[in-house]
Amino acid sequence: MKKSFPFIFGLIAIDQIIKLIIASKFFDADLVLLPGILFFRPVQNRNLSWIASLLDLKAPVLLMIAAQLFALIIIYLSYRYFSYLWIEGKKFLNGMLIFIISGIICSFIDVVFWGGSLDFIRLFNWFTFDLKDIFLNMGVAFLLLFITNYYIKAYHKMDRKERRQTDIWIWIKKGMPNR
Repeated sequence: MKKSFPFIFGLIAIDQIIKLIIASKFFDADLVLLPGILFFRPVQNRNLSWIASLLDLKAPVLLMIAAQLFALIIIYLSYRYFSYLWIEGKKFLNGMLIFIISGIICSFIDVVFWGGSLDFIRLFNWFTFDLKDIFLNMGVAFLLLFITNYYIKAYHKMDRKERRQTDIWIWIKKGMPNR
């Protein structure tokens, strides 16, 4: 996990530097990147979350910060549990950890310092997003790769007794150990 920190900080820096450049020089820009598909259209999303944007609601700042902290805890515990289950899937878990934590921290910075997310990539005419959203989606993709590979290579080969030994409640009772 310690080896992940430089990658996490690098992704956060890239996201925030790009936002600073856009905010200072290109906020009013409107460029077509792929005709009819992808556009560069900066917009300040003050709804603080994707769901709040869809519903056109203003999410409370403290609620967003609490949700981000909760998400960090859940991701870290998931990482520990999944590492305990299957050490061979560590590369997928590291990818998940790097991208999801980067996305959550970028979201925290957006909420606290930007007053919302500076989104700048428009897909079709559906929605506008930023690098943070890409990071979060990549983290979920790594999680799905882990789950798929774990199931194919390990879990479905276990008998009922072995499967019971991998239960999350047993892991918690053991004190949430690492491998």
